[in-house]
Amino acid sequence: MGNRGNREQGRGNSEQGRERSALNPPLLRMKRVRETVMAILACCAFGAWGATKQETAFLSVWTVHSQSPDNHAAVIAACQRVMDTSATLGEFLPVVKTLAGWHLLASGKEADAIRVLESVLTTDKKPAPMARYADIMARRWLSRLDIRKVDAALKSHYAAHVEYPSSLAPILSLPKPATPAKTDRFGDGWIYRLSGFSRLTDLKAQRYVLYSKTLGTSLSRLSDLPFTAYSPQKSVTFLSRKMTTPLTIEIETVVNGEKQKGVATEGNLCNGVRFLKLASDLQFVLFADSECDFWLVSTKR
Repeated sequence: MGNRGNREQGRGNSEQGRERSALNPPLLRMKRVRETVMAILACCAFGAWGATKQETAFLSVWTVHSQSPDNHAAVIAACQRVMDTSATLGEFLPVVKTLAGWHLLASGKEADAIRVLESVLTTDKKPAPMARYADIMARRWLSRLDIRKVDAALKSHYAAHVEYPSSLAPILSLPKPATPAKTDRFGDGWIYRLSGFSRLTDLKAQRYVLYSKTLGTSLSRLSDLPFTAYSPQKSVTFLSRKMTTPLTIEIETVVNGEKQKGVATEGNLCNGVRFLKLASDLQFVLFADSECDFWLVSTKR
């Protein structure tokens, strides 16, 4: 009798539970929502989402670049294969264009480089992060090309007058097409001044200082960043993703030979690099260096 009573009581409890569930649909919905959220978190934690076609297209280009950084023709061809339509690359399009621009410059195709880099420039007041930093990168390289023309005009002035001008006014008033750009690509006028010799004080107007306000004295010319290597001073390794908001990852950087670990938040600088994009499948991370002259990509170890 006791066992029979227990079984009947158990059946009664089960029926009551089903009745409560049927009469309490919000509880069921909340349970399903919790299960869905946990599933999503699990996918994010273990990289269960697949890569998008845009990420795959970008990574195909970067793989060619990283494996053969000196084979400019191969990298340019890889870029051209995916640069035809924005749908192929999506938000990665300006990144690939600036990469192509660098390889075009490195291979001596300056006119093509200028055309590609100028196509990256944006007038949007609030561009997406990759478009924003690609715009800055393009302006920096274009400014280096422009300042070279100012240097050439100054050299011509010196050849005619055996001295450099006290200001850029005579250079900037030259008739076209000899007139160089009056500003850098950020809209700031060139910083120019005469400089003397420490010992030969009687020699005047024989030397000058010229640079871009944004790029500074050490990075204003192409010669400051030789084409012998892409991003020669920095590298970064993606270690792990942290389950936080905003998106945060752990990285290890090598800057001028010194290793340092850090935690990078999306869009912000950490140890000399700016974290911009984590691929959907967690297989690569896109960074820009702190000066915004080069892209860096790390794949998960």
